[in-house]
Amino acid sequence: AEGREFVDTALASTQQLVEMVSSLLDISKMEAGEMTLNLTPCDLRAIAREALARIEPLKGGRQLTLSDADEPETVMADTELIARVFQNLLGNALKFTPDDGRITVSIETTADAIRVLVQDSGPGIPAQFQEKIFEKFFQVENRSDTMKYSTGFGLTFCKLAVEAHGGRIGVDSEEGSGSTFWFTLPREKILT
Repeated sequence: AEGREFVDTALASTQQLVEMVSSLLDISKMEAGEMTLNLTPCDLRAIAREALARIEPLKGGRQLTLSDADEPETVMADTELIARVFQNLLGNALKFTPDDGRITVSIETTADAIRVLVQDSGPGIPAQFQEKIFEKFFQVENRSDTMKYSTGFGLTFCKLAVEAHGGRIGVDSEEGSGSTFWFTLPREKILT
């Protein structure tokens, strides 16, 4: 049993390293303008459901919710990149949400864009760091609890991937009241 635990830990660490290297390579390609998007019709709600299902085993006592989950929201996008954006945002929410907290994914359609929101009930992010957390290798540490708000490039990957689709990304947060990470994709890329 102890050996199995070591193997599981080694496999998880290896997977994290593979994802880290992939993100760094993709960030480099996107920054150089060399990333080619494989645009196909993709249902953002289906991607959100899959991303939530992937973190389900790790949720502990947290509530995971996809609001208004019945209506598909289909856009032309690189499904793999957008799925990784969801995974990164949900992974961050999971990391910083207390075990009795909640994480909610919402998808809204406006006149000119589709907006995806990942809301958590974590500690929130200090205002002075909210723009900087999307910078490569930037980490924020809350001195009172030594909690880091970024691994250093996961949010950079999200920013570049969303911007490569012509969208925007940001965070609305208040210390002590959780965070809402959001991204938008332009309306003209939405399939009707």
